[in-house]
Amino acid sequence: MFSWIERALVVFITGLFLSSGISAQTIVSTSPQNKRAVVEEFGGMYCVYCPHGHQVLHNLDEDLGDNLVLVNYQTGPYAIPIGDDLDLGNDYSFLLEEQSQLSGYPAATVNRHVFPGLEQSVPGATALGRGEWPEAIGEILIQPAPVNIAATATLNISTRQLELYIEYYYTANVPLNTNRLHVAVLQNNVLAPQHGGNAGDYYAHQHLFREFLTGQDGHIITTTSEGTFGSLTYNIDLPVYYRDVWMDPVNIELAIFISEDEQEVLNAVEVAPVLISDYAADANLIAIIATDDTCDPFLPAEIIFRNDGQDMLTACTIHYGITDGVSNTVEWTGEVAPLEELTLELDPVETLSGLPNNTFYVILENPNDSVDPTSFNNTREHYFSLAPQVEDPFFELAIRTDEFGYELYWEVINEFGEVLVNGGNQVVGETNGGSQIATPSDPGAYNSNAFIIEEFYLPSSGCYELRLLDDYGDGLCCFYGNGFYRLRQPDGSILLQGGEFGSLEEKHFTVGGITNTSSVLKEKETGPTLFPNPLQQGQVVQLLWPGMAPARFEWLLFSANGTVLLQGDQSQLPENNQQPAGYYLLQIRYDEQLHTLPFIVQP
Repeated sequence: MFSWIERALVVFITGLFLSSGISAQTIVSTSPQNKRAVVEEFGGMYCVYCPHGHQVLHNLDEDLGDNLVLVNYQTGPYAIPIGDDLDLGNDYSFLLEEQSQLSGYPAATVNRHVFPGLEQSVPGATALGRGEWPEAIGEILIQPAPVNIAATATLNISTRQLELYIEYYYTANVPLNTNRLHVAVLQNNVLAPQHGGNAGDYYAHQHLFREFLTGQDGHIITTTSEGTFGSLTYNIDLPVYYRDVWMDPVNIELAIFISEDEQEVLNAVEVAPVLISDYAADANLIAIIATDDTCDPFLPAEIIFRNDGQDMLTACTIHYGITDGVSNTVEWTGEVAPLEELTLELDPVETLSGLPNNTFYVILENPNDSVDPTSFNNTREHYFSLAPQVEDPFFELAIRTDEFGYELYWEVINEFGEVLVNGGNQVVGETNGGSQIATPSDPGAYNSNAFIIEEFYLPSSGCYELRLLDDYGDGLCCFYGNGFYRLRQPDGSILLQGGEFGSLEEKHFTVGGITNTSSVLKEKETGPTLFPNPLQQGQVVQLLWPGMAPARFEWLLFSANGTVLLQGDQSQLPENNQQPAGYYLLQIRYDEQLHTLPFIVQP
């Protein structure tokens, strides 16, 4: 599907021809060669084991060089973006992963070939687990290739025009009368999240598949006998964005391969275009690196910018700040060679404390004291949230587990990384989530489809982080149930909530204004309790007091999402014959004291 090319506005394919013989051959070899290995990898940004697969392939690429062609498809449930995360997917990989018959991620095919005994799933599948990749690649590389491929490409980074020239030559007959030539556009150094990658939101994704210039089925080659020569030329304007991901022309590469049909790749080649620029001075703002949420009233940030001009970049003006807030200007001087990058740390900027969400912006201007000819790549924004701030040091973490409750672990850490309170599966906590080794019998493991209330107290003011880890990497919602978490105050107000994440969710909050810890603790410990808990529908609600019950108190009944359902006083507690099964909060107020009692109603 060429939706991205339709957005490019100017697209054309020229010089498309085939000819027999070798009279026009210029770059392809006519001597028999062995096959190159084409590894088509399937994974996603929330796949915890995928970074290990990337490292396996990186090491092989270092050893094998031009003999290895890598293609990375972001596909499957671990590639579906959550929240504001980038969509690294594409229009083709669903069919390709179905064709491979993979049974888990990461998986890969090597030349779309069947390796008996190495299949990841069923016999005859082409998908391989990462432990089998080296053996399969080695087997391909010693096989003779019936066809050779060569290509050259140039890419104007100013106009985004790509010119690609391909030649192929058959050194032997092949069984089928028709073959398919495929041209894949790939992109390197795409900064996006990757669970297990230890780089936060700034993991550099390599060989990321963007599009087939030849479509899903490829360009059909109708003559495949020994001695057949063919050539093709493509002239295409690359779009600025693909699925809202900026297509950086400096990081484009091309994977070209010929297959017998939809399977069995006969040979391949990888091409990095020769890059040219029309402009003497052109500064390109590549990325803003900053946190997504913070307790700090000042936001620290770094930027990465690149010299896309022909001359050495020696100066530019940098404007940055908070939208509707503080703005700063830096007159940068230095040296950045053509197509080189620089990471620059900016002075922290004061945030807008009255707003839960802020926007940080950066604008580059005046490269080498001249007007920048490509203003579209000079401005970026980064959205972040300010951690909620509370005075009360008592908290309740309400959790609704999914169908695999034993996969969850949570903890609260302070600014020094010390774990102050935790719960759930301790094995998941020790392995940092995503390891897929948890069992229901692990210490601390929660039940599935359960309502859980964890109460805790934080002894001092400061910035804290709530961390939730999932062993499988699918969070609490929404693949296997509709679980959630909600961090609450005793008055029922929600500080943090969610459920849709991968292997890790991290959110900050701030506690302040604590003056007398011991008295607060005593107040909490001497409050009433609710009995029984859980309750059956229709069962009478009772309060147990540690001493004499107060002469007067008021109460509010909250639903799980904080909605007030009922209210009353000591004369009549809430009736339990109309409430559906679920999680509730009963808030009791008396003598200037406030207590919130969580309870569950069972059917």
